[in-house]
Amino acid sequence: MTRVLELIEPSAPQEPSVALPWWQQPGTEPPKVCNVHRGTGEYLCASEADPSPLEPGIWLIPAHSYQIDPPVLKAGVAALINRDSNGWEIVPDHRGATVYTTDTGEPRQWLALGDLPEGYTLQAPSTEFDTWEGEQWVPDAAAIAEAARVVAYRKQALATQYSTERIGTLQDAVDLEMASEAEVAALTAWKVYRVELSRMDITAKVPSADDWPISPNDEALAAWLTSQLT
Repeated sequence: MTRVLELIEPSAPQEPSVALPWWQQPGTEPPKVCNVHRGTGEYLCASEADPSPLEPGIWLIPAHSYQIDPPVLKAGVAALINRDSNGWEIVPDHRGATVYTTDTGEPRQWLALGDLPEGYTLQAPSTEFDTWEGEQWVPDAAAIAEAARVVAYRKQALATQYSTERIGTLQDAVDLEMASEAEVAALTAWKVYRVELSRMDITAKVPSADDWPISPNDEALAAWLTSQLT
């Protein structure tokens, strides 16, 4: 009689079961906490509490963290933990914005949380002559007119200087009997122009472009004035 031997593979050894830490047990959820800046109390982010390894059911709340719902934020605001540490105070956040002093219009970058103090505004002045009145910048008409008069005075003085230099050179040519007919005519034209300049009354009003006399060589004069006024 033939005997059939059935070979049975030995079973693999079983790993011993390891108990999970209490905080990893099914159904265990760590509480959510809100973290704030330790100096200002500003909300930073939300995270989870840490488990206490030797105290089942005990969760460790980090310093400057609170077990409350996170704030609902939008652009331009920030949240600060309130005095009772059970809610949030929503405050304006202008950090990084350019603000302007209402007395001079000088710009500066803002770095603090909260409302702007008196004397500062987010509105930019439209000109260097604006003044702050109530809730807005208002152009100072007198200052604008005075600035325009100063520019006009400067232009008048420079144009007179240029014409005087031209007259001096041309007069030398005439005195030395070296002047051409064109130079004699130019001498007269520059003298007339200088007289017309001297008769301009800039104290009463700022002259318009049409109020200025035409020089014998406007192109050369304009180029020289540009080099002096810029």
